[in-house]
Amino acid sequence: MLKIYFLCLSLPFLLSIFLVPFSNFLAKKFNIYDRPSKRKIKFRKLTRWGGIGIALSFFVSLIIVICLFPEIRKILEYKYILSWDEYQETVVLKKQLLGIFFGSIFVIILGTIDDKKGVPAIIKFLVQIIVAYCVMDYGVRILSVNLPFSDKIIIFPRIVSQIITILWLCGFMNMVNLADGVDGLAGGIVFISSFAFFIISILQKQISSQAISGQLVLSSTLSLLLCGSVAGFLIYNFYPAKVLMGDTGALWLGLMIGCITAVGILKTGALISFILPVIVVGIPFVDVVAAITRRIKKGVSVSTPDKHHLHHLLLSSGWSEREVVLFFYVITLFLSIIAITLAALKR
Repeated sequence: MLKIYFLCLSLPFLLSIFLVPFSNFLAKKFNIYDRPSKRKIKFRKLTRWGGIGIALSFFVSLIIVICLFPEIRKILEYKYILSWDEYQETVVLKKQLLGIFFGSIFVIILGTIDDKKGVPAIIKFLVQIIVAYCVMDYGVRILSVNLPFSDKIIIFPRIVSQIITILWLCGFMNMVNLADGVDGLAGGIVFISSFAFFIISILQKQISSQAISGQLVLSSTLSLLLCGSVAGFLIYNFYPAKVLMGDTGALWLGLMIGCITAVGILKTGALISFILPVIVVGIPFVDVVAAITRRIKKGVSVSTPDKHHLHHLLLSSGWSEREVVLFFYVITLFLSIIAITLAALKR
């Protein structure tokens, strides 16, 4: 698997270096530039379709890896049965991958339209729910939880499983979107997080059953592909940015992080597995909770933009953009190390 993992990291990185400028060219051709907003620190005329280059490098690399390595194709053919009371469904890992692909198409269409002329918050959220349901319908589900200090497994009723999965996927889409407020911030957090999820998947695979093992191989592969794709993008997006990921990139990256954890880490069912992804993306998670609480107290819509996010507060206190981004990188890396340590101790 070592050569597979090496290719999963290096190939999307190299492709992203070439495809992000291509997406920049497309954005210029269709006049997709950043717009002034109450959330923005400053306005610069930069293109907003960098996320297309990230997604293209990811999926092209994925197709190449599947074509080159029979062991990956074998894993994707693995089948197992989902059960809720009298309901049963046979899921193939390949089917989950198709669900992620179709969901990606919908969320990228949403993002490109939003980057072009803006989409009302309620419409954007409804489309996110549709995207999450589409992905879930192909088997990307959060099914159960193991109670701590006990062998008892709680299998969620089907409707509960659906609600938790939709909230999980929509939550990650919005967390990454809100983090995209400073050059290189959202991309760097996703880069560190996806590599952490790769390590956690590898650690959990060593103690998991054969059924879960295939899921963790899939999540580790997707994690590295995402890591490499974002790394190439950061060459153009780190301060001072030459191109922005836009909502196209932020929503898609959030969807991918949610899907990777749902198909891998959360499939173990351990309660700590639900906590690990939240620890890794701790900064966006705290920022979202704080923003929702702040807006509810003010009696305004939770989608109302403002300049009171964590990065805004640091910038207003005199920090430079580069200092803010590097500080959040360090915090995310520290939280990732904590999550990896907890996963290692669980072995």
